[in-house]
Amino acid sequence: MTTDSVETSQRMRRIATYTTAALLGIGAGIIGLLGVVVLRHQQTLPKFAPSTFYEAKARWGENAPLSYNIQIAVTGRQAAVYYAEVRDGEVFAATRDGEVLSRFRTIDTWTVPGMFTTIQSDVTNVEKHLAGTADHDTPQLLLRGFFDEITGAPLRYHRTELRKWGPNVEVMWDVTRFEVLP
Repeated sequence: MTTDSVETSQRMRRIATYTTAALLGIGAGIIGLLGVVVLRHQQTLPKFAPSTFYEAKARWGENAPLSYNIQIAVTGRQAAVYYAEVRDGEVFAATRDGEVLSRFRTIDTWTVPGMFTTIQSDVTNVEKHLAGTADHDTPQLLLRGFFDEITGAPLRYHRTELRKWGPNVEVMWDVTRFEVLP
């Protein structure tokens, strides 16, 4: 091998090493940034007590609009974007990721009353643990979220099932659109 080819080979290895290090650094930075964003997102979402839920549900009972459009982005095991049009208290149309929903149970879940029903079952489990009446099948939950101050509608909800074995199971939704209609 000539001196020129040895120098070229060494230069190429240095370039490959620096390029690899730069790419690894950029990847680690992106992962770190995503971790910070997720952590801040979770920390800014307040825990709520059962009383907060009941107050919001009562506000909805007093101030619920009869007609509205709502879009909810769900993350977790069954991530999707749901959309519902409610007219005079009845579901007029509903979709999941743009596909029309046809089963009533699924359609109703993504109206505000349906969302309250979902949260109610989690609040009941929290109350059982607080009262000391939970059995081994009752999940231990951490509930975070906030509700609209006027209507009481659940605008953000984060449910974490705390497990002794295996990873915690998390489901979160964000209302990305809530349009009250006359």
